[in-house]
Amino acid sequence: MQIKKILSAVLCIFLCIGSVLPAFAADRVKYTVSAEKANMLPSPDALRSPIWTLQKGDIVYVSETQNNFGFITLKSNGISGWVYMPLLTFSGEKAQNTENIKKIYVKSIPTKTSYIEGEEEFSAEGLKIFASFSDGKQDAEISGYKLYVPDFSSYGTKTVYISYSAPGGAVFNASFSVEVIKVPLGNITVVSLPDKTDYIEGETLDLSGLKLKLSYSDGRADEIYAAEDILTNRDFTLLGCHSETQDKELSYGKHTLNIYYKYPEISCSVSFSAKRKTLLSLSIKTLPKSLVTYSKTAVPSLDGLTLTAVFDNNQSITVYPKDCNVNCDPSNFILGSGNIVTVSYGGKSIILDFTYAIDEITGLKVITPRVMNFTLGEKIDLSELKVYITKKSGEETPISDYSMSEIDPSVSGAQTVQIVYKEFSEVFNINISPYFQRGDVDGLGDITAADARRALRAAVKLITLSGYPLRAADADADGEVTAADARLILRASVGLENILSFDNLIVLPN
Repeated sequence: MQIKKILSAVLCIFLCIGSVLPAFAADRVKYTVSAEKANMLPSPDALRSPIWTLQKGDIVYVSETQNNFGFITLKSNGISGWVYMPLLTFSGEKAQNTENIKKIYVKSIPTKTSYIEGEEEFSAEGLKIFASFSDGKQDAEISGYKLYVPDFSSYGTKTVYISYSAPGGAVFNASFSVEVIKVPLGNITVVSLPDKTDYIEGETLDLSGLKLKLSYSDGRADEIYAAEDILTNRDFTLLGCHSETQDKELSYGKHTLNIYYKYPEISCSVSFSAKRKTLLSLSIKTLPKSLVTYSKTAVPSLDGLTLTAVFDNNQSITVYPKDCNVNCDPSNFILGSGNIVTVSYGGKSIILDFTYAIDEITGLKVITPRVMNFTLGEKIDLSELKVYITKKSGEETPISDYSMSEIDPSVSGAQTVQIVYKEFSEVFNINISPYFQRGDVDGLGDITAADARRALRAAVKLITLSGYPLRAADADADGEVTAADARLILRASVGLENILSFDNLIVLPN
């Protein structure tokens, strides 16, 4: 049973394939691919879109022709397309209404078979094409054929194709070769050097003034090319030992520019040299952000300083402190101005006058705890409070030896807390409420997603809550903190629940 199913499936596949493959007419004309390869195209004018490539010796059958293209269908894979007929050779099988022609051939090649690359056009003078017949008739010259001449813009052996369409529809092809030879060049020499051949490193190469003479070996007149012709004529190729070309910056050292015309053997060269560039001046472009220093142990900050360096090659560049040598002895600084810092680059220096000052305290900076709301009688926890002294330099230093005013946890309402350090002081307020707000776990006065997160972390024992936060996290007032409380608080934070509408949500202290 299993074998029958397999055979049935295979038969079905063959039937399906058979339904999509084209039928091959018996009157199609047989050809052999005579070129090294031939592209199949979707249409006679789609020369850049091949769909298949035929190889020399492949057998194909042409069913129709159009503009010297033949339509074929491959038996191997069912692909159909158009192929250029001069790349095929008629295989000798008799076709309908072909005047009994068996083949065509070149009886006599053209008188001229050698052409100069890019200078001469093909001439068919002297060309004779004959046909052989299958019925024994004597070979005869034919006309009405078409010639397909290759591009003569490059040298080498080229193939000229002949295509003849017989009245019956069969197409016959033949071919012959011609030679395209190089332009008969003698040599190329420098008539005059560029106006400038000595440079300073960093300057750009300028070929102005350069003239070359091109001579020929066939006696024609010499040609003179100026710099602008050399740079725009595609027959010239410029290759430098360091990629030199027009407007290219030159590095220090000697340089050779090789100039080729059409072929590698036709060339000449021009030499240049570039000496080291010299720094002419160094000046301040932007000053440091601050010319005041408070340290006698470290080099003053040069943040923001930029310098302008001008060289003798007309180049101007921006220089940063990291590129320079900085020289000073901070331990010798005196109070006030007159403290010198020397910045050097390329043998030039600039001097900066810094002011040394004592880094005095200018005030206090207080960072208050996250929880600033408490309930009456609750322990006031300000352990997260941080106090810093600020200095003239902008430095902030944490301190702990400050004093803080008393807080009365038995009195509800706002209380002002004062922080005092030496002659400086700062204040902030806390709030003691006779009740607490369920859901406000962090005691910041409103219900947010952050409260829901703290309640959830407490529910899964990732944090431990006590006092005000513990009671606030129990949003449903059932005596314990669970994920349900976290969900209720989250919904309240986006306005989907009103926690105040629940019973026992405002709790007075015992």
